[in-house]
Amino acid sequence: MENLVRDLDNAVEFIKDAERIHVFSHNDTDGISAAGILCNAFLRMNKRYQVTIIKSFDKIVLKDVSDDELVVFCDMGSNNIEEISSTGLKTIILDHHMPGGKDGYDDIVHINPHLYGIDGSKELSASGVCYFLAKKMGKNEDLSYLAVVGAIGDKQDLKKANEIIVNEALRSNMIETKRCIKLSGEDILTGLTYSIDPYFDFSGDEKDVKSFLDRLNLKHDTKIYNLSEEEIDRLSKSLIKKLPDNLPDEVKNCIVGDTFFIKEGPVKNLLFLVDILNSCGKMDKSGLALSLCLKGKYKSKNGKVISYQDSEEFLSILKEAERYTLDFKISVIEEVKNARTKLKKKKNLQYVNIDKKGITGEVASTIIRYVSPNLPIFAINTANGENGNGEVKISARGTNYLIRRGLDLAKVTNIAAKKVGGRGGGHNIASGASIPSDKVDLFLNTADEIIGRQIVR
Repeated sequence: MENLVRDLDNAVEFIKDAERIHVFSHNDTDGISAAGILCNAFLRMNKRYQVTIIKSFDKIVLKDVSDDELVVFCDMGSNNIEEISSTGLKTIILDHHMPGGKDGYDDIVHINPHLYGIDGSKELSASGVCYFLAKKMGKNEDLSYLAVVGAIGDKQDLKKANEIIVNEALRSNMIETKRCIKLSGEDILTGLTYSIDPYFDFSGDEKDVKSFLDRLNLKHDTKIYNLSEEEIDRLSKSLIKKLPDNLPDEVKNCIVGDTFFIKEGPVKNLLFLVDILNSCGKMDKSGLALSLCLKGKYKSKNGKVISYQDSEEFLSILKEAERYTLDFKISVIEEVKNARTKLKKKKNLQYVNIDKKGITGEVASTIIRYVSPNLPIFAINTANGENGNGEVKISARGTNYLIRRGLDLAKVTNIAAKKVGGRGGGHNIASGASIPSDKVDLFLNTADEIIGRQIVR
């Protein structure tokens, strides 16, 4: 951990010396939470900065960066150090994906949990890395809840390094925890109607959800955090019965458990904020999502100084972001329903073609978790223009059971993508690739062979 402290201190010195800072971050919950943490910390240091949210690393984003700007990459960059170094720009990389390539450049501070014996796929996400950096920059413990948001968004375990952050968020009175139904949304009708994790057969059908709640004698507008213990038990038992029998117990047991609620601001359910940031990021509305991570004081129209999160501007942004979130989740639900009849299988993997932009990862995650959990899933986005250059995006997902048997999707996507002239990588349980559109079959065949060698029968 001494090396981590040293690198965090070096990053702080880079930031102090910088006249201007340009942050590039990933367009998912973890990436946007990470950027939000840095935005708040930079504002408190009176630093000039700008933020660009992107889908994946591309060296071309650096072409308009000035020589006197400090570049900060969040939730990306660990596999692109040589490309970044070739620009000559002073850079901080705050990532948690498995590092690759050379390291040790004087103009780059590279902070990644894997470099310090911490599992970046489970124990610390990019937003967690940014939070530890923010703590070195000043009194920023109130940003801890955003790191919890990022970790949950990346489906990490809240243990070890993540547990330290959770405890700090609890101690600083930013969040509270209680046993509850693990649903996104604020009320149970909205939470169940738009639920994709967990995913039910009535997801997307408000009429069916209302009938379900009526049979349980539960009011549709009951706030999730206001459910009584008896209502939680009654609802959870009925929801578990609606899940397919072939799902592992670890999935069924996730319906109810310790749930986090935010004590400040209008968004109470932390799981809802997780979904809002991810949905807006994937729908190219990252500006909305990032605005919801900002804190500070705000001067209202009547001249009264209030919390920014209580302002009319914030509430207007939240309302718009919620609308995009529900639209996004309906698109995922529709695609998952369609995928049931479109799933194809090879010997060691299953795959499905998707023709809507931005939802590939969520569809893949929902299918393997709640529809077809026995083989790794590869969701192939056939919507030309996803990356704007004739490439297709592929999201690969596994399960903890498959990981225990040897699956490592980061290696699978990296090797298979390179073979077809693309790029890939990520985590052992969740990874992705961008490949030429005419190389999908070769990519899948290569991935199938690699998985066959990895998994212990």
